[in-house]
Amino acid sequence: MKDNQKELKDDIKTYFDLGLKEGSSDIAIVETNYEKEHGRIERRKYYLSYDISCIHDLEKWSTIKAIGRIDVYREENNKAKITTHFYILSSNFTIDTFISSTRYHWNIECNLHWRLDVIMDEDHSRNRKVHSIDNLFIKKIIFNLARLDTSMGDNLTLKQKMIRYTSNFKNIENLIFHVIPYNIL
Repeated sequence: MKDNQKELKDDIKTYFDLGLKEGSSDIAIVETNYEKEHGRIERRKYYLSYDISCIHDLEKWSTIKAIGRIDVYREENNKAKITTHFYILSSNFTIDTFISSTRYHWNIECNLHWRLDVIMDEDHSRNRKVHSIDNLFIKKIIFNLARLDTSMGDNLTLKQKMIRYTSNFKNIENLIFHVIPYNIL
């Protein structure tokens, strides 16, 4: 859940905060072991409940069957940070399915969007409502075309290629007139 559904998020946050404080038996809890990857140490605590009575506007949210929360404890560069994520589920998943589904979701998020964020500075892009889908589509096309381009060598990162495209128009000409037709045929 993101902050664009503030009331729903507040309902779920309050439910878990009160339920955990009171030791509610309606909340399934699983805590993972510490994982060490990419220079950071993480541990997750998963919470899942099928009690959706906390949601004030159940008519609007009639497809919700369960709610979840994940607390991520992360230590990086000797600094600890805790982030909390809330989820709404349209099925009565088991806690194990909830865990694997959320991990799978974040793997997709990291693999697909991280590159666009880092290489094309997507997070700082000011998308206008009217053109946002078109602009995202064009960025993804450019991203994929640049991946096909081996004319600058195989050792360049995508970010380095993008810099070369913006600094020398000949590289763009090569992409349009040589790389694309070669890869399409």
